[in-house]
Amino acid sequence: MKKIFIFLCIFISVMAVGCLAGCGDSEDPQPAEKTVHRTVLVYMVADNSLGSWGCDRSDIEEMVKAADAGGLNGGRLLVYYARPQTASHPPQLLEITRKGAGVVKTYADDPKIYSVDPERIREVISDMRRVAPAREYGLVFWSHSNGWLGAPREGDDRYRAFGDDRSHHITIPTLAETLRGGEYRFLYFDCCQMANVESAYELRGLAPEIVASPTELGIDGMRYDLNVPVFFAENPSLEEAARNTYEDYAGRDLECQMTVIRTGGLDALAEATRAILATVEEYPEGIEGLQRYCRYGEACWSYDMLHYMELLAAESHPELFDAWKKAFDDVVTFAVTTPTAISDYYRPLEIERYCGLGAFAIGSQSDISYRQYDSTAWWRDVVSLCPAYKISNIK
Repeated sequence: MKKIFIFLCIFISVMAVGCLAGCGDSEDPQPAEKTVHRTVLVYMVADNSLGSWGCDRSDIEEMVKAADAGGLNGGRLLVYYARPQTASHPPQLLEITRKGAGVVKTYADDPKIYSVDPERIREVISDMRRVAPAREYGLVFWSHSNGWLGAPREGDDRYRAFGDDRSHHITIPTLAETLRGGEYRFLYFDCCQMANVESAYELRGLAPEIVASPTELGIDGMRYDLNVPVFFAENPSLEEAARNTYEDYAGRDLECQMTVIRTGGLDALAEATRAILATVEEYPEGIEGLQRYCRYGEACWSYDMLHYMELLAAESHPELFDAWKKAFDDVVTFAVTTPTAISDYYRPLEIERYCGLGAFAIGSQSDISYRQYDSTAWWRDVVSLCPAYKISNIK
């Protein structure tokens, strides 16, 4: 009987969200009087194929299920919900409770303001801090993504890194700048290809831990009914959250790769990587043989970082490689994979090497500016210092 009641609550809540979609822009919600130990915001950008497939609704149902089971542990769970068909269904800020998904605020759907615009992201973060003040915050990013990739050409707003909102995206450098000034207990990327050193380095000042996948993640994403209680534990174990996602996929014989990144070690990893790259005088050979984290048949912009550093230094400079490996082990605290990753139906992407962290490997002059790689902080602070890539060496 309780299961029937829970189902009805979820159904009514999700339907209510749809019914309230036509409301006008609501007034800013009033500040809360009580400060909780943790507020988690799921930034759900779903006006894309994921929303069309219903992944947004199923995940909200899982959140309500977790809340009904006591998974919030006294905390507060908010969802910024950019829904499918946003033109007729404006974005809303929801709060997930035992009673379901309640609307806190409806945002004006200005066609010039997408959910991936810095202006909107800052507005939502401000609303979160006002209506659900907490001693600490967690952020979950829900949408499509493709790591550090920038636009294929100058002035092209499409095909960027995080958040497909009617074909608009936000680059990771811009996302990092947008969030700068706030401190978060963790960042969890419930989307594809965000566990790469370029993205992690860009975001390193925002949270002590980042959970992400270096490869494509299945459309189901994480199981919120399993991970919401983890997020609201007194001392949340991000390894447990990553393992829950992995075991859910592996238990269904589906592909999955997950990683937990400790951001406090990224500066030391940058220094160790610079030391190796300082020895590279020419474009390295053998990059095509590295373990790739991208599908076959497409340009690869993310390779297994450990495999890449082995290629550059394991034999030629073993002392530098050993120091690098020590720094790396202080960054990647958890990494797990199934035997294959998502690729096409004809050629599964075999995962024979897996360190959990991707990196771009430059093999030619054109790679330097590929998809605005040379606009990343990792390029500026680390890779650009490699003698092989100096402007004077480019003919």
